[in-house]
Amino acid sequence: MPDYRDFDTLKSLTKIRGTLINHTPLRVGTGREAPLEATVDIAVFRVGEVPCIPGSSLKGVLRTAAETLARSFGITPHPPWDLPEAEKKGDFCEICGIFGNQELMSHIKVYDAYPQGEAQIFVKPGVAIDRNFGSVAHGPFFEELVAPGCKWNFRVDIINIPVFEESTDKRGKILETLFRMFTTTGLHVGARSTVGSGLTVLEDMNYATYILTEKGLVLKKEGRVQ
Repeated sequence: MPDYRDFDTLKSLTKIRGTLINHTPLRVGTGREAPLEATVDIAVFRVGEVPCIPGSSLKGVLRTAAETLARSFGITPHPPWDLPEAEKKGDFCEICGIFGNQELMSHIKVYDAYPQGEAQIFVKPGVAIDRNFGSVAHGPFFEELVAPGCKWNFRVDIINIPVFEESTDKRGKILETLFRMFTTTGLHVGARSTVGSGLTVLEDMNYATYILTEKGLVLKKEGRVQ
C-alpha cells in the first residue's frame, strides 16, 4: 500500500455539490440528553434554530459505506491497532488514504448540511429502554425527527485523489462507486437506521476537478452523476 502523506503539494481538487433528500424520517440528535429548554427527550441537532446534519456524521456514514465497498473490491482496511506500524512504514490502507486516521490527515472534507428551505419537525412517541435492567423504562419518551422530503445542501471537497476518471488509484474507484450508490439506493444517515430511519438520497450531484498549473487552479473536468 502506498504512502498517502502527500499534502506538501496540491495535485488536484475535486468539488462535489448536490442536494440530499431524506426519504424517511431523519434524526441526527444532540445525544442522550436534550437541551434544557427542549420539551422532548431527544432533540434534533440545531445550529441556532436551524436543523443541521453535521459534516462529521455524514463523513462517518460515507466511511462506513466505503469500507464495505472496499472489502467487496478485495481491499481490506487495516485494523486500528496497526496504525503506528503503518505510519512507520508509510503503508496506509485505501480507506485511511481517503478519510484519514489519527496519524494521517483526511483527503476528503465533508461540510455541515443545512436545509434549503424550512425543515418540518415532528415529535414521535416511543419507548425508552432502561440500560441497567434491559427493560422498558418508566415514563413517556419523545423524540424529534425531520419529516421526509426535506432538501439539504451537500458539499464535499476531495484533495489529491483522481476520481471520475481513469486511474490506477483504487481510492478513486471506491469514491466513484460510493457516490453513485448514494445517488441511486441512498445511504442511511443518523440514528435508528435499523428500523428504516434516515434513508437519504443524493440528487443533482455535480463535480468539478481542478489541477494546479502556472496560471493557478484550472478546471480539468466537470460532470454530473445521476
